Amino acid sequence: MENIVVMNRKINFSEEQLESLGRLIKRIGEIGPSSENVEQNRKEAAEMSLDDLIIQMSKQHEVEYYVKSDNMFTRKARLLQSVKRHESGAKPGYVLRGDEKLYYGNLASDGINSNYNFLSDEIYDYAKYRADNKSRGETINKERLMCNFLSSQPMAFNLFYPLMQMLDEGKGEEIASVVSSFVDKENKKGISKITEIGIEFIPSDYENYIGDRTAMDAYFVYETKNMKKGIIAVETKYTDVLGKNEANEDSREKQKQIITNELPYLFTDSLLKSIDKGDTKLTQLFRNFLLTEKVSMIDKYDDSISIVLAPKENFYNKSDEETLMNGLNDDYKYKFQTVDLESFVEKLIGAFPEKEIFKKFYNRYLDF
Repeated sequence: MENIVVMNRKINFSEEQLESLGRLIKRIGEIGPSSENVEQNRKEAAEMSLDDLIIQMSKQHEVEYYVKSDNMFTRKARLLQSVKRHESGAKPGYVLRGDEKLYYGNLASDGINSNYNFLSDEIYDYAKYRADNKSRGETINKERLMCNFLSSQPMAFNLFYPLMQMLDEGKGEEIASVVSSFVDKENKKGISKITEIGIEFIPSDYENYIGDRTAMDAYFVYETKNMKKGIIAVETKYTDVLGKNEANEDSREKQKQIITNELPYLFTDSLLKSIDKGDTKLTQLFRNFLLTEKVSMIDKYDDSISIVLAPKENFYNKSDEETLMNGLNDDYKYKFQTVDLESFVEKLIGAFPEKEIFKKFYNRYLDF
């Protein structure tokens, strides 16, 4: 029996109930609004949303899997990751609130010393190495990385470390074909080869870039047919919502100066005025974009692109994304793009059918 405290209510999960979560996920595609059980509980089942359907089914299974603050997609993803945590063999982890232990289904109790959260032992070893050997400024949280099944940080390791291994196998051109099909659909850049892939990157002298510890979740360095070199910075999001907070005052002023003095040609006059007046805040999305541009300038890349890679149903960053997209001048709109995670992973599966790791990734995070 596992004791789970959700919103200060203790829920007892039997092994049978936990196993039923796995069956629940598999049955979501099979049990529709016309299901006999659903109709018994709700006359208007035909208009029930998928989120409501999952909640209704979870009640039938006597399982609590979400917290009050979760949005629709997070509820569903937290359920899936609770299942995956259970299937890994890990006991549920907890956070302390005062003297009370609050257990969550998506947290593993001992992920630091055992590989529960990663798709291979090689990924686990690399993640643990990075957490134990952080460079100056790196903000990797070891507990979150190793134990939180819902976190975007281990998800990035699970996706990009296999690509790093493939790059070592000499598959830079094949990876470039996949990446360019999303960020350079018309082949205007002529991306021909990926030469470097990294995870959790922040310049060691970050003060000289945008003044705070904003980092890239992952990045690609590419070459073009004309031997130009560029960088693609990737912000990965699973259920996370990009932060709305700005940096401290000193860093904020530095970032405004970068926009005004070094990069004004990128932005429309209306966005420049809005930033100057303080109406448009330099939130996480804008800081990620500025970091990419400064890395491109300082490290002398010929071009740069920033992308947000997230599931289709995680649309909770759309307002900031549209503000930035609409605020770029036409010649530079390519510099910020959004890519849905499902399409990207499906493309990898199709391009590299021999690599089971991408099928495992889809099953782990996206197979609802």
